[in-house]
Amino acid sequence: MNYSIFKLINGLAGNWPILDNFMIFLSKSAILILIALLCYLWFQKGNVRKYTAFYIVLTLILALGCNFIIHQFYYHARPFVNHHVNKLITHSSDSSFVSDHGTLVFSTAIILLLRKNSLAKYVLVWAILVGISRIYVGVHYPFDIIGAFILAAISAIIVLKTTSLTEPLMKILLRFYEIIIKKLPLNLRKKLISND
Repeated sequence: MNYSIFKLINGLAGNWPILDNFMIFLSKSAILILIALLCYLWFQKGNVRKYTAFYIVLTLILALGCNFIIHQFYYHARPFVNHHVNKLITHSSDSSFVSDHGTLVFSTAIILLLRKNSLAKYVLVWAILVGISRIYVGVHYPFDIIGAFILAAISAIIVLKTTSLTEPLMKILLRFYEIIIKKLPLNLRKKLISND
């Protein structure tokens, strides 16, 4: 079933250049878009979105850390290792389960959903498209992406259930941020300073 679904999606690759380029863009630009999103959240007025950015980063650390451990003990060959696939991007032949890119995007989307952020539905659509793109370009199986979603969800729940433990760290970050902000010109400071 895993390979059958993979063939269905990856079989579309190589037929429409516009779609190929779009999927390649989604697959390769996920990290840059994530960084831009985190910066956007952090530099919003008030602390609510700063906390959301903070929880996203904590979820990423936890989920990717778990993913790293999984990769040390379980190797699952990527589709292009054992099969003829439409491979649109270069990639190492390391373990495909769980998808790092999937973990990145779903960690972000799930925290936004659980925090009831207005961007949540758009980021979720983006995350799903990134997941599909990783299959489309030939570097992941569907179960790699589903595994990433499950790992991200568990990590997000753990992070949000343990906020009392991480609150001191966030207060330190906010304090450093305020110190830095005070050194900026007044007009820029007014745009960035917290206003709860």
